[in-house]
Amino acid sequence: MYETTKVLSNEKICSGVYSMVLQTDKIADASAPGQFVMLKGWEGNEPFLMRPFSINTADSEKGTITFLYKVVGDGTKKMAGLQHGDAVRLLGPLGNGFPIDGGYKYAAVVGRGIGIAPMRFLVERLTAQDTIVYAYLSAKNEDFLFHKELFEKLGAVVRTTTDPTVRVTSFLERDVEIIPFDAAYSCGSNRLAQDLKQLHDKIGLTAYVSLEEHMACGVGACKGCTHTAYDPVTGESFYVRVCKEGPVFPVERVVG
Repeated sequence: MYETTKVLSNEKICSGVYSMVLQTDKIADASAPGQFVMLKGWEGNEPFLMRPFSINTADSEKGTITFLYKVVGDGTKKMAGLQHGDAVRLLGPLGNGFPIDGGYKYAAVVGRGIGIAPMRFLVERLTAQDTIVYAYLSAKNEDFLFHKELFEKLGAVVRTTTDPTVRVTSFLERDVEIIPFDAAYSCGSNRLAQDLKQLHDKIGLTAYVSLEEHMACGVGACKGCTHTAYDPVTGESFYVRVCKEGPVFPVERVVG
């Protein structure tokens, strides 16, 4: 779906990070955890391309979607200046989200910094179906441990670290010995993805990773976001489009 909509709010959360809420009934109703949208919130052709943003959460009853974004370039700098009532253009929801089985009893989510953003929607969906969620969050400081309190309020068990010498997945490695996780999910960090792949290889943990790549079109036409993938049986490598075949993949498909 392509539409022009309005900004409801655009608030600074911490240094360089903002939360934007948009009114968009149809996209909110169609969105699933792990999907993304392409967004343009400025006039003219500078920057020329829309920008991709993972969906932080969606509320189908209110008809809203929320993005948690970090200011890193010209597009996000312009977005940071948007105010209530300003117009933005959206294309979405796009991509394949996190597979969720209604029968899951235990699930783990793993995120670092801004990579925690899409995990909010996922944790909300999992806890709503009575899945017991363990959230493993890391960041360079406490300000970037996004949604820690929210996850706890939703009933998740939350383990965190801001120590650069401590891998947050070490907590998962300990817990997986006593908790029969049905699935684990991560976003953004190659190191987290590698750690989940090791657990998949070692104990057969079902794990999914959401990849981050530069996306120009968001629909697979430009092939600018290709990523190496692997056949889990033969080991043969090939390319996938993160925006079209992903951004979420089984960890064994995209981590060698």
